[in-house]
Amino acid sequence: MNSRPGPHFSLAGRVAVVTGGASGIGRAIVDRFVAAGASVSVLDRRPGGFAHREVACVEADVSDEAAVASALESIRDLYGRLDIVVNNAGIQPLGVGFDELTGDLLDRTFAVNVKGVAYGIKHAGRLMELGGRIVNTGSFVGLTGIPGGAAYATSKAAVVHLTRLAAIEFASRGITVNCVCPGTIRTPAVTEIPDNPEIPFAEQRTPLGRLGEPEEIAAAFHFLASPEASYITGAILSVDGGIGAGWERYDTVPPANVVDGGWKDD
Repeated sequence: MNSRPGPHFSLAGRVAVVTGGASGIGRAIVDRFVAAGASVSVLDRRPGGFAHREVACVEADVSDEAAVASALESIRDLYGRLDIVVNNAGIQPLGVGFDELTGDLLDRTFAVNVKGVAYGIKHAGRLMELGGRIVNTGSFVGLTGIPGGAAYATSKAAVVHLTRLAAIEFASRGITVNCVCPGTIRTPAVTEIPDNPEIPFAEQRTPLGRLGEPEEIAAAFHFLASPEASYITGAILSVDGGIGAGWERYDTVPPANVVDGGWKDD
């Protein structure tokens, strides 16, 4: 799938930071931003290597506020500006319901997925100028109830609300804050689980009938980070193949009261 943008939505001259940008959706966002002309830095616990010489890699744990603040400050000082921050880093303990939930798991999930986003928002807002863009990674499970989501889905619901709160607070500074909520995406977090039942579920129940690709999610981040999205803030954009709208198939049988397309009273 071609992830190179067209002539519009240029990010030339913009300085962007992507947390959790070493793999999966984050890596696709980095590739997309570089192709659009941005100078991109990655914050990741395991930043790894990049073929793009334009990409700077910074090792950081987003659950550590001092590390987030220091990394964003150093990038701003290096480039002289900070225009785009994507708060994407997260962990995904799906499949853990209330019976199996522990304090340790809940604490770590919220430390990364909620505190990490809150710290990214806080310090991006502090360092950005007029026209800054903050885009957070939510999830479709943060918008609807699912079994086994006691830690993860709750953390993503918090990200959705953090987005709205920050959009309100930062509007007067000319900084927009939005959130992309992916569905089930073909990333290592999904595909590296042996016999992962989420894959056939998504293929059978998602109206478009397939998993999403990281590049399709990156395109939404690119749009929200671009100058063309200047009048969009506080938006929660679902990129989920339609599963958030409902199931494509729901096996039901109409009651006997439905006769020839009408309702027959008892």
